[in-house]
Amino acid sequence: MPIILPCRSVGAVSFILGLTLAGCGGGNENDAADSAGPSATVGATAAGGDAEVAFAFTDADLDAYIRGMRKEVELVKAAKERGAAATTPEERGAAAQAEFDVHTIPAAAQAVGVPVDRYQATRRTVNRVFETLDFQGKIAGPMEMDTARASPEMKARLSSDPFTELPPASATSLRSRMDEAAAAWIEYINLVAVSG
Repeated sequence: MPIILPCRSVGAVSFILGLTLAGCGGGNENDAADSAGPSATVGATAAGGDAEVAFAFTDADLDAYIRGMRKEVELVKAAKERGAAATTPEERGAAAQAEFDVHTIPAAAQAVGVPVDRYQATRRTVNRVFETLDFQGKIAGPMEMDTARASPEMKARLSSDPFTELPPASATSLRSRMDEAAAAWIEYINLVAVSG
């Protein structure tokens, strides 16, 4: 599935591949389980398509997501500053790695005071909605797709309402804070994909 982004760095290529293969999330999200109760398996593929089983996040989870994404933006910016000030290849390498979501996700979860698996689950589900909305041109993110080359599953995804994949309470929660949550996601995606 080709994804076209206005890229300015090699790191963006890794990000694009990550989006293509695993959605917008990192670490071992496919292994993340909701230890607090709901039984939705994050990252599981539904039979017959590429639709993932959505995590049933709550208003509190969405609040943690927004605060966590803002924290991830801070962490990536700080890592970029360390990289710019680095005087050795090792320092530059360490700074570049600190930008990766496998590092920012657990740090953000800790900073906002939520379990990392719950934050990852919410992040993966909400990010999937925003990815779809961005590809559809319904939010102002940087992602574009050549739909002529998209798989049938992706074409189906792009022609659907991503909110219908969510449990009803989660969809209501996200719709109620859409502007705030989307702004946090867009800032993060612009930072990591476009090297802003």
